[in-house]
Amino acid sequence: MTEALPRYEVVLGKAFAVDLMRLAAAAEKDPRGPAGYLHRQVLKQIGELAAGVSDGRHALGYESGKGDLRDCVTAYLQSDPQRKADYRLVFREMPPAGPGRLPRRELLAVKPRQGAGNIYEHTCSRLNRHPYDRQPRLNAFGDRFPGLRQNEEQRRAELDTKRAIAHAFPGQVPLATSRPLTAAGFGQHAARVVPPAAPDLGR
Repeated sequence: MTEALPRYEVVLGKAFAVDLMRLAAAAEKDPRGPAGYLHRQVLKQIGELAAGVSDGRHALGYESGKGDLRDCVTAYLQSDPQRKADYRLVFREMPPAGPGRLPRRELLAVKPRQGAGNIYEHTCSRLNRHPYDRQPRLNAFGDRFPGLRQNEEQRRAELDTKRAIAHAFPGQVPLATSRPLTAAGFGQHAARVVPPAAPDLGR
């Protein structure tokens, strides 16, 4: 059975690559615990974003103190399958790098949702945006009210609209340090978090 071809080119920011390496290191020490589970969820989400199976959870907006992230999308991640999602992965949609290329998804940060050093602080810092400033150039993406409640159909419609805007937006380019994530590189990351087989206690 052949794997489906990717629908998007995944591009990693340099800081996101560091996030991923830290998660991998923690997962190696605790492959069957929360660290291992979280890392596997992150890798699964990256694969689903590349395949177009996932479009993220919902679009982001502007909120004073959390920054202007109207061109960004967040995906929810759990470090514990029995609890609510406590981590977020933030990415940006953007047009192809050239004719005949796939549209891109730039991964910016994967961090805890709340607390010091949370996802919003890191994303704003990596995009060089002040957390209390609006970015006038992002007015093309419209406004999104903080805490907006939507059903699944409304979320998908908003994501589709924002994606279309991003693909046509000339200012939507990756960070200078971002690089494409190769299939080989993704496989190497994935291989590092497969838990070792449980010992056969019947022997």
